[in-house]
Amino acid sequence: MSNDSNLIIYPLGSEGWIPSNGQETICFAFFKGDEIFILDAGTGIARLMGLRETLFKERWPRIKRAHIFLTHYHLDHCIGLFWASAIFRGIPISVYAPGEVSYGRPALQILDELFRKPYSPRPFDELIEGVQVHDVTPHGLIFGAGGVDFTVSVKLNPEHSDPSVSFRFSNWLAFVTDTPPEKETIEFVKGVKVLLHEAYYDSFDAYRDIDDPLDAHRSGPHTGTFGAGLIAKRAGVGRLVLMHHNPEIPMLEMESAAKNVRDRIGIDCRLARDLEEIVIETT
Repeated sequence: MSNDSNLIIYPLGSEGWIPSNGQETICFAFFKGDEIFILDAGTGIARLMGLRETLFKERWPRIKRAHIFLTHYHLDHCIGLFWASAIFRGIPISVYAPGEVSYGRPALQILDELFRKPYSPRPFDELIEGVQVHDVTPHGLIFGAGGVDFTVSVKLNPEHSDPSVSFRFSNWLAFVTDTPPEKETIEFVKGVKVLLHEAYYDSFDAYRDIDDPLDAHRSGPHTGTFGAGLIAKRAGVGRLVLMHHNPEIPMLEMESAAKNVRDRIGIDCRLARDLEEIVIETT
């Protein structure tokens, strides 16, 4: 297996709730060795139908397994599971999702409920033949891909409208969405090279200074732009990429909001856009 010096993150969907502004709902992907890793399965996952014939044409036939990480079960984050058997035809699939610890029942049972008739023509484990479903816990996971062992750490987010989880992949990447800004996130993402964090709205009007309380940049179960910025600053993150934008806010406004975070807080901050690659040095 090859050992890539750079990890390339492909934003397949960076919008929240509704596909809008030319963006699909949340889904990011990266390759490690001969395995593909999918972060949330929103409508953006459908882009793989075309990409496997174009950008990923040479790599796709070598994929030995697809790993799909779900932060929670709201449909804008998991509707793509209905299409997974077609997208990954012939490729074994593993799903990692919150279960007993967050919901009091296994992830497989929750997915069985979601895929039952009359909402799905077949049960989950028949719709995706041979699928493996794993509950995620704060103990995390260890993978060996691309000739390199790496850890996947997990943080529980109990304050969203339904519990969600965040994922951290070694010191390369942290994926935090559908949660208000929390001080526990600072420790969880500390020192990571790239933080993908939700910024559902622009909280510029609430910003006073670098010592703002995080709750000043919270709206219900979601995080504002400066909430994500303060977390990144306090955690010493290398780069902040804002995602899960409110589909009712034009992209140009969110681009301006990201610039305000960059200028006011003094961090490397940008807005995620579908299919604009994010390159992370892993060496």
